[in-house]
Amino acid sequence: MSWTFDFERVPDEPWTKLPLEELAMKYDTVEEHGWYDNLIPTVNRLIENHKPEELILDYSGGTGILVDRLFRSKRPSPNVLIVDSSPKFLRLALEKNKNNEKVGFRLIRYLREKRRLQFLEEVLGDSFYNRKADGLVSTNAIHLYYQLPQTLRSWREALRIGAKVHIQSGNIRNPDADPGVWIIDETVEAIHQTAMKLVRDQEEYAALRPLLENAAYMEAHDALRKKYFLPVRPRSFYTESLCEAGFAQVDTSYSYIDARVDQWYDFLVVYHEGVLGWVGGAQKITKKEASYDEIALRKALMWKSMQTLFSGKETFQTVWTYLNFRNTA
Repeated sequence: MSWTFDFERVPDEPWTKLPLEELAMKYDTVEEHGWYDNLIPTVNRLIENHKPEELILDYSGGTGILVDRLFRSKRPSPNVLIVDSSPKFLRLALEKNKNNEKVGFRLIRYLREKRRLQFLEEVLGDSFYNRKADGLVSTNAIHLYYQLPQTLRSWREALRIGAKVHIQSGNIRNPDADPGVWIIDETVEAIHQTAMKLVRDQEEYAALRPLLENAAYMEAHDALRKKYFLPVRPRSFYTESLCEAGFAQVDTSYSYIDARVDQWYDFLVVYHEGVLGWVGGAQKITKKEASYDEIALRKALMWKSMQTLFSGKETFQTVWTYLNFRNTA
């Protein structure tokens, strides 16, 4: 089936010709992790709620992991326009779907003078807005949006009246979830706290103890960690924001997802500077790159902290929240 819309599937832009980047390919491997079964309810919802001729915006679609799951299902699926702010991630999504005529691509650029990402109306042209989209999906990303009200407004204006919005995140505090179930990014702070205790208690880490006594140094790394992994907000923050933007709530739900400790480590280790950057010093703070041995120690302490935190178990239980809304404007 060919791309049937009046706007380009693949724009003629520099990012489309970039070489594939190792970071993007490393990130893309999370698709193989068991905790990425969090996508199953959303894939089912997209197929059940959208016809094959419809168009869905995959906002923050990254390397195309949701699209991979959607089309691997072998069920009639809607067309998808992946929109993302990372040229490296979007380039990999294009590589994987270059022959899939039901998938299009758009890059959201960072506007340095305005210190923000472009909104959809600055990315999608008149030919798109003459039609608009039949739905929008945002997976594992809404908790990262700094300008949420403006972003939601741009969503609404890009959608047809009655269009469905499907949102999911493992980083929403859900009042219905059982106590003791992990919000996945909150494991990062727990890993940090566990690492500090190991440094204080175990002689093999004695050389790191002076770092813990340097309040300014540790506070700077605390701030950096919170930039990588944002504080968790309650479900009501998102539902109220969506309603204020002109969307009507259809339903909310949640599911428990088992995450393997080793697979979560494989994901977090890509961002080791944001997790335990104080071991060896984060370059953004110290202005110098940590040595090979310092990074090796950082990663080893990170793994030991996770083993300690999860009591040597292979898995830990997380909760994912799903928000389904409809455009009323």
